[in-house]
Amino acid sequence: MIHPVRPWFWLALLFAACQWLAPSAIAPLSTAHASVAGVTCSANITSITFGNVDPSTYSDFIFGGNGNSNLQTTGFLTYTCQNITASAQNIAVCASLKNPGGTTQRSMAASGGGTINYQLYQDAGNTTSWGSKSPTTWGSPYAVTVVVPANGVSAPVTVPIYATIASSQFTTLLFGGTGSYSATYGGGDVALDTGPAANGCAGASGGGSITGFTVSANVALTCQVTTNPLTFPVTPTPSGVTGTATLTVNCNDGDTGYKVGLDNGKNYDGSNRRMRGGPTNSDYISYGLFQDSNDTIPWGNTVGSNTQTGTSKTQTFTVYGKVNTGQGAPPAGTYFDAVTVYVYY
Repeated sequence: MIHPVRPWFWLALLFAACQWLAPSAIAPLSTAHASVAGVTCSANITSITFGNVDPSTYSDFIFGGNGNSNLQTTGFLTYTCQNITASAQNIAVCASLKNPGGTTQRSMAASGGGTINYQLYQDAGNTTSWGSKSPTTWGSPYAVTVVVPANGVSAPVTVPIYATIASSQFTTLLFGGTGSYSATYGGGDVALDTGPAANGCAGASGGGSITGFTVSANVALTCQVTTNPLTFPVTPTPSGVTGTATLTVNCNDGDTGYKVGLDNGKNYDGSNRRMRGGPTNSDYISYGLFQDSNDTIPWGNTVGSNTQTGTSKTQTFTVYGKVNTGQGAPPAGTYFDAVTVYVYY
């Protein structure tokens, strides 16, 4: 049976700080009229996928799983604004996320009736929950000031949505069981409001369109994977530079013989993995991931061909990265990619 395990690790080639783009999502579901004459804004949100999770501290001795494993993930919101007037406009942009069904506790539901509680945050430290202008039950909306050029479009900006599943939800496994859990945010659950920058979110109303999205997880007793970022060194000419990261697989009940694969990331062009970034979020740097320090054995996601094999219950693997040669000097900026780790057994 195939059990994909989906923690993310980031590959970053650092030059100068900038924003990066996330993949585009589904079509806009919530639309409003402009509250600043001549200015409209739009945003899309990626799906937020936890993959396989185990939110129970008790599963180790009752179910044989990895209690409280893989309980954090990240989605992305990308926004931009268009101005058809002859003057630059400073506007407030406010992105609101409510909760499907309107209940106080955010939760994903299974077809069998079980639920998993989770929360969405604006910061990596999980201290500022992502809520809405009204009601404020789930926290405050994401708020930012955008300068939109005259007769132009603001540069796309991408911000993370940090998602966390509450730990120690023993009743999820006891009563809800394994399987798929999800929460779907439709047009009534998301909003993008705009207004004069001087008035902030309080004076923002309408003026934006935003997509809905889905939060999902799969409760499965499986292997747990932890990773750290693979960061290439800062250099004006990255061609040929190398870096390493580690990932650790911890499987239940002493499982061995499992296969560990790495997918092609979010910016694959059919031949190469690529990081995306630069001053306009439209430049790419291709790179490879390898199983050996000589960068000769590619690490992919085809079992029996280019995956690695686990030989112990807990095992740490080294991922060797190398920027492809012959690319010259790309525009300065920060370049990212996200690669999913799969464990097959």
